[in-house]
Order: sequence, then structure tokens, then C-alpha cells
Amino acid sequence: MAKAKTKLPRRGKTQRSLEEGHIGYETTDWSSISADDYQKKITETMRHYGYFYEKKAYQSWMLAWIKKNMPESVENFKAAESWRCTSTMSSLCKMELNGCVLPESSKDFQLKHVEELLETGKVNRESNVQLDDNDEPVKAPKRKTPHELLAEKTNEFIGEIEGCVDDFFTGDLDKDWSLYDEMRKQNTAAQTARDTISYYAGVKEELRELIEDKTEDLVEGYSHMTIKEQKKFYDFISELISDCEKFIISKKATRKPRTKKATPLSKQVENVLYLKESLEYKIASVTPEQMVGAHALYLFNTKTRVMKYLVSDRRDGFLVKGSTIHGYDQEESFKKMLRKPEAMIETIGKATKSKALKEFKALKTKQSTTDARINRDTVILKIIR
Repeated sequence: MAKAKTKLPRRGKTQRSLEEGHIGYETTDWSSISADDYQKKITETMRHYGYFYEKKAYQSWMLAWIKKNMPESVENFKAAESWRCTSTMSSLCKMELNGCVLPESSKDFQLKHVEELLETGKVNRESNVQLDDNDEPVKAPKRKTPHELLAEKTNEFIGEIEGCVDDFFTGDLDKDWSLYDEMRKQNTAAQTARDTISYYAGVKEELRELIEDKTEDLVEGYSHMTIKEQKKFYDFISELISDCEKFIISKKATRKPRTKKATPLSKQVENVLYLKESLEYKIASVTPEQMVGAHALYLFNTKTRVMKYLVSDRRDGFLVKGSTIHGYDQEESFKKMLRKPEAMIETIGKATKSKALKEFKALKTKQSTTDARINRDTVILKIIR
């Protein structure tokens, strides 16, 4: 997903020393730290680990900590996905291995996330275990179900996103990078997008609680980040979730409808001029065939930012000839220019028929009569049957 980083030359001692002067030094002898400086050194050491080390180091620290404190859980740890070893959790384990006595809130934060990681590894192990007549585990190849295959792809996908999250922290993430674009390129499954939302919804809520409620254990756990960095991270996670939601709506819109062989709708719409997809607004058109027989629809012109709402006056719904929709009610149909298209587009895509129309009518921009023509700048946003 993210472009591979160019291998950088090794830092010389002088360069690393200069960077440590800005980032902070690692404390290894915690017995020499006074009580007044203890929290400061914890924060400085975590910032040091987050800047100078990567995933492989985090995994090795976690494994060493598990072997020392929970040796019976080593196999569960190895069965968990590697991207679950976050920098914060791994850094706390590394410091504890070096003799640091963690504050109670940091310890609670650490144990909570370690238990979640080990539980995931346990589930992964159990899903691949078969027993013989003596209830002994049999290591035999197991054919994976479509659900399991999709779950694997989803885990890999989230792992790739986590790599981009790391790049976001280090400043290496391309400013034009978009999760929506990546899902579109990979033709990601809608279920994967839903699972991604579920995963990051927890992260978003945790960050919201950190920023707004300032929960003590979260403040301790994220103490290596400034308040400004915490807010930027919250906005970044929110954008990931928003892109997933937009992709699901787009995926649903582009799904081909089931049509009866006796009524080839393609001939009715073969001359329709429309915009299949808008990267600017992250939306895609419904297939034109779905307009035939529909009782209402929304059309959005990406060039003029005008949204049209058309209502059919026929029992059998709309007809389409060329790039014009026939059979619409000229009194009930109307158009408005959108000042903030993204917000209204999202509302129409997610809300019910009545709520979407209510929100659209409530806009303060002028409402006027409309025609029923479509052009190359028009996205067929939503169909109502």
C-alpha cells in the first residue's frame, strides 16, 4: 500500500547524538532516577523508542517480556498478528525489562493491551487445531473457508494501514495518500472496509476520551505525544474511518443490479452521458440502468455543485431517452446549489429516504425548478425505488 522507503544510510554517532538531543535519550538504569524525574524519563524514553526503532524491535521486546512474565502464553503471542505490537505497549514492556517501575495507570494500560493481543493469538491458534480420538492436537492442513480467507485479507489490509500510521508519525506518509484511493485500486471487499471501521472506531473513541475526558490511564499511555500530536492523530484516524464509509457507499452504488433477460435496460441507457466516478468528492455513480423504473433519484453536478432531486409522476417510474429522464413531476422535483457538498453527499448516502429529503430541503440555499438532463459532469448519486 505505502511505497517502500528508500534505505537510508546508517546514522553516524554524531548525527544520532544530535537527534537524541532533540528527541530524548533512553534510560536504562532506572535505579538512579529520582522520584521527581521518573515520569519525565518515562516520557523521554518512550519518545526515543518511537523514533529510533521499528516493528521488529517492538516484537522482540514484547517476546522477551512475555517469556519472562507469561511463559505459558508464548505460543499465543507468536500466533497473533505482528502489527498488534504497538510502539506504546512494546516500549512499556522494554522499560520494565530494564527495571522501570511503571505507574499504576501505565501498568493497567499495558496489561489491558497485552491481554487483548494474547486473546487474539489464542483464537488464531484454536481456529486451526483439530483433535484426534484421544483429544490430542493433530497438525493437519485445513482447508480455509471463504470467511477465513477474507479475514486473512482483512488482517493483511489493516496491517498495511498500520504501516501507513507509522509513516504518519514519522512524517514519511505522502501528503496526497488516501485510504479511499487505496481501497479503490485494490478493489477491496466491502466487508473488509466494515471490519476496518470496527477496528479503528475503538482507536478513535480512545483518542476522543484522551483529548476530551483526559482519562488518567490514557494520558499516561499517550504521554509521549504532545496535545497537538494527539489531536492530529485523532483527525487522521477519523479520516480513515470516513474514507471507509465513503468506499462502502461507492461500492454499493457500483454493484450491478440483477436484471431480467426479457427487459434489456442497457439499450435505454446506452447513450446516457454521466460521470462514473469523482475522485474529488470520493463518490461513484449508480449504474444508469437503475434509473429506469425508479421513483426518485439524486443527481449531483460536480462542476456546478448543483444537486437535483427528481420525483417520478408515473406508476412504473422513470423512462430514459438519450441523456434525459422522462416521467418526472415538475412540481415536486427541484434543485439546489450546495455550499458544502461533502456533508450533504454523505447524508444522502447514509440516511433514510425521508431523512435525506428533509435534510436536503432544510438547506438555506435557494430552491428552484429543475430539468431532468444529465451530462458528463453529473454523478447519479442515489436511486429510490
